[in-house]
This record gives sequence, structure tokens and C-alpha cells, in this order.
Amino acid sequence: MLKKYFEKQEYEKLKNSNDLLYKTLELVLKLFNDKTDKSEMPYIIHLMKVYAGVFDYQEKILALMHDILEDTSVTVKDLEEFGYNTDILNMLLYLTKQKGEYYPDYIDRLISSNNIHVLNVKTSDLRHNMDITRIKNPTINDYERVNKRYLPAYNKIQSKIEELRKEQENVRY
Repeated sequence: MLKKYFEKQEYEKLKNSNDLLYKTLELVLKLFNDKTDKSEMPYIIHLMKVYAGVFDYQEKILALMHDILEDTSVTVKDLEEFGYNTDILNMLLYLTKQKGEYYPDYIDRLISSNNIHVLNVKTSDLRHNMDITRIKNPTINDYERVNKRYLPAYNKIQSKIEELRKEQENVRY
């Protein structure tokens, strides 16, 4: 499926590349090229903002990929064939809200991963989603979405991150 986005030689080069960050950037540039976000800005800006909010190599890759399965027709199998490893794909699956999944259940499932990378990427995503200043003329619905959906999710995930960090500190000492 991903072959349709690339010239044959380019596809093979990327598929065989061990540089996952380069591969991922090239992929999302193709997949989100013509998409815009709620503020009518190029969608790639959202991905780059989420990317800028994390610091770990795996998190950078996941930040760029976090909306691929939700917002495109790309499948896990496509990504596997393109050279992504099981660890990245499993984390991506946690980050992906399933069709029909109730948002609080999605957040609980994400938290149940106990994966600091997944949680860090989602908090970066939520921070950007909560930035109401990116919307030119925010409506009451925009404010409600932030206050009723994103902020509670962010706080819940932050609590889990703090819990995991404390556990990690206890292991060190």
C-alpha cells in the first residue's frame, strides 16, 4: 500500500533504511501532504509540534507516526512491510484510538501500557491539542473539547508518568 506514495527506487531505499527517523519523516510528509488540522494549518505542523515536545529517539519516531493508523488508510501490516519493528508498532497501537472506542477507555488503555514512551508522546500530542491559540476563531465547542476531553486526559496521563518515574527512582536506590 505504501508503494503508491513513492517511486519504486525511493520506496526500496526507505524500506531498507535503518534510519527510522529519516524513514518516518519521509513517510509522514507523503501521507499528510494534503491534510490540514482543525485550525486549517498543514497537518505536518501538528506532527512536528508533537515531535518537538519529546526527547527520546523512539518518542520522536512515534510522535511523527502517532496519527498514521487513525487518519490514513495505512495498516500495521503496511508499516511492518516498510521495515518498522514490533516494538515501535506495538507502541503505535497503544497510541491509536480504535474506531468506536470511547475516549476515556482509550486513555485508560493507553495508561495501562505502562510505557513511558507512549505516555510522553500522548502528553505532547495533548499539549498541542490544548493550545487553543492555534485556532483563529475558537468556539465554545473548542473550549469544551479542551476542558472536558483533553485536560482530564492530560492530567490522568501525567499522574501515571509521575508514578512510573517514582517507581524508576526506587529501583535505582
